Amino acid sequence: MASVTGRAFLQEKMVREREVQVTHGGRFLGTIDFLSEWSGKVLSYFIYFLVVLLMYEIILRYFFDLPTMWVHETSKLIFGACSVLMGAYCLLHNQHIRIDVIYGRFSPRARAAIDCFTLLFILFFAGLMVIYGIPFAYQAFQLGETPIMAFKPLLWPDKAAIPLAGLMVVIQGLALWIRSFYLAITGKELA
Repeated sequence: MASVTGRAFLQEKMVREREVQVTHGGRFLGTIDFLSEWSGKVLSYFIYFLVVLLMYEIILRYFFDLPTMWVHETSKLIFGACSVLMGAYCLLHNQHIRIDVIYGRFSPRARAAIDCFTLLFILFFAGLMVIYGIPFAYQAFQLGETPIMAFKPLLWPDKAAIPLAGLMVVIQGLALWIRSFYLAITGKELA
């Protein structure tokens, strides 16, 4: 009987701790994670579109001797935008480059402290992407900038992806920094 009561007490305590974590940022951090996850999944479908687009070019070029002048440039623009916009998704899933041979030897609290320090650099760089990317994209929009090629797509959507990606990385980076800081200080993971 005592073990059942003890188990019930522990379960109730875990529920209370979880509720405290949710009220102290869990929902906010969960929303940020959801947005990063959602954007990454949506952007992943553009890769399928790129495959179809490039297959179209290959078939036209090599089977019908009818190369296009727009597929190559369009694929570069789509791939460029997808590459920068996937930064927050990669940060969410811890997929950025790290020296795991050294990093993996530390305790979870030490890794969290290291993450707090290294995330400052990521936040700084992503902040620069936002600060310098906005005028860069706005100028391309104002000028109606196009590449120096026969096919002339507008470049501002691709250039607008730079500050948007920076903003997404800053937001996801802050969420990760908050979690890492909490873990480094308390030794417990924040939901």
